[in-house]
Amino acid sequence: MEPLTIVTLGTGSEAYLTRQVERALRDASALVLRTGRHPMAAWLNKEDIAFETLDSLYDSCEDFDEFNRKAAKKLLKLCAEQPVCYAVSDASFDTTVAAVKQLAQEKGIQVTILPGVSHATRCLALTDAFTAAVRLYAASEFEKAPHSPEEALLLTEVHSRACAGDCKLKLMSLLPEETPVTFISGEEATGELTAVPIPLFELDRQKQYDHLTAVYVPGVSYLQRNRYNMDDLATVVTRLRAPDGCPWDREQTHESILPDLLEESYEFIQATREEDIDHMYDELGDVLLQVAMQAEIAHEHGEFDLLDVTSAICGKMIERHPHVFGQVKADTSEEVLENWEALKRQQRGITSHADAMANVSTGLSPLLRASKVQKKAAKVGFDFDSAEEALKKVYEEADEVMDNLNRQMDPEEEIGDLFFSVVNVCRLCGKNPDIALFSAVEKFISRFRGMEMQVKNAGKCVEDLTLSEMDVYWEAGKQTDERV
Repeated sequence: MEPLTIVTLGTGSEAYLTRQVERALRDASALVLRTGRHPMAAWLNKEDIAFETLDSLYDSCEDFDEFNRKAAKKLLKLCAEQPVCYAVSDASFDTTVAAVKQLAQEKGIQVTILPGVSHATRCLALTDAFTAAVRLYAASEFEKAPHSPEEALLLTEVHSRACAGDCKLKLMSLLPEETPVTFISGEEATGELTAVPIPLFELDRQKQYDHLTAVYVPGVSYLQRNRYNMDDLATVVTRLRAPDGCPWDREQTHESILPDLLEESYEFIQATREEDIDHMYDELGDVLLQVAMQAEIAHEHGEFDLLDVTSAICGKMIERHPHVFGQVKADTSEEVLENWEALKRQQRGITSHADAMANVSTGLSPLLRASKVQKKAAKVGFDFDSAEEALKKVYEEADEVMDNLNRQMDPEEEIGDLFFSVVNVCRLCGKNPDIALFSAVEKFISRFRGMEMQVKNAGKCVEDLTLSEMDVYWEAGKQTDERV
């Protein structure tokens, strides 16, 4: 097989050719252009340099994936006869080049790539970019790509109005719609480029879109935006903890903000149960703040950082979902949980059911920990047949508490047994004990507020009433709730 040389033509005229690329074009035994729709085609004809193009192949393919595969096969087939020079606008980002390199490696064919003046370089030269770093994407790839709005961005090959619209929607999810961007268009015959400033919302309202069209988006500070991502959250928290940041935030420790993490989690639970969408994302943001704050405190002490947090959970999810990321079979939720449990036992050296119970985190609330321990006992059949059967145990434990009280004995242990029995009932009813208790507290507060308002409307003060008098208002409010 003969060697293959891939050269970068750029997107302009022959003025942008490097001497090395021009020499390769003139000396080529067989020259193939990705497309004849390029300013260099006219120059090659003028210089009597013979070439063929892949335009007919492009017209016969249903999509770019098929075109890339067929282009790679055709080029390597030509290499069986003579050395081939393949010319593209930018060898570093051309998708056919990626396909050719992969297939050539499989077949052991030598590939040499000659760089040149890229389209991106030409576009950036037309902008007022005041940054040393720019993230570059082909517009068609941008929708699936990560992007931080703090970074400057150049999107090339904005080939259609629909493509421009997709890019605009993603950008406007992070940036103000009035953000000034630079729209770059080109003249196909000459390759000359023109840059004009436009507001972001007009990105899909221009007259022309083709393979030369590009858009430059400057980086925008988080202080100038009203939409933020995880990188912005980390930046904000770091700023709060800085020496010149917030005095309160600087004083916090891992331990001091633990109550906040619990409180915010329960507030999210409440918003979810109330189906309050606005409060759901607001409260979930408060939970996320606690995660970022804990990570920042740890980073300051050299313990870990937010990247360790995200790495740990992503690694855990990949490892514990071999039915998704590996070859393990799991068609039902039950099989998934069985695999999950087996992996945890293996990782933690758990050899008995009692070990599994003891391994349930002591950081959980006592109610939730009790529920998890009971579930593990239930897996071996050590359980009540129903919630009704478990409720009988509640009455039994309540009698034992009463007995302790009557005998003036410390009732703490029996009260614990009573709680444990109530948790069994919750579990067998499919309810979370923490959430059930949280809801009961919220209901109590709501009814107490209702009672207080009724007392106030009657021209009285709660503090001046006896318990039996308050009960009258309490029952009235309770009946109103039940009717509602």
